[in-house]
Amino acid sequence: MGLFGKRQATNTSLSLVAKQCRVVGEFDLEGDIQFDGQGEGSILNARNVVISSTGHFKGDIHAEHVTINGLVEGTCIAKEVNILSNGKMKGMVQSEQLTIEKGGCLMGENKLKEEPALKVINEEKAQTAKPAQDSKKAHATA
Repeated sequence: MGLFGKRQATNTSLSLVAKQCRVVGEFDLEGDIQFDGQGEGSILNARNVVISSTGHFKGDIHAEHVTINGLVEGTCIAKEVNILSNGKMKGMVQSEQLTIEKGGCLMGENKLKEEPALKVINEEKAQTAKPAQDSKKAHATA
């Protein structure tokens, strides 16, 4: 895009849980959310989740990107998870990419999040390989 090119308007918004707030429930959003305060429950379909240095979230997080600089207790499933220098994650992280800065802490389990396309390819290979093995057995017994 050039200097005078059209800019596309973004429809994403930021939801903010203030430092003095505590919220409990299910957060189903397509935008971004930042916790400076406390949250408990589950976050679904989020684009970006930020747990600031004063933030604390307990529960399940499902998002594209998660940045932790406070405390998260529970499960975090995302494409990318970044634990910053003040961040602590207690529980399970399942992601394609995990970054932990010096001083950051993961107390729990880290699993690689597999892409569905890779699973399908592997299943197809397993199915095509299996009949080939069966046909070898048939030839060996004939």
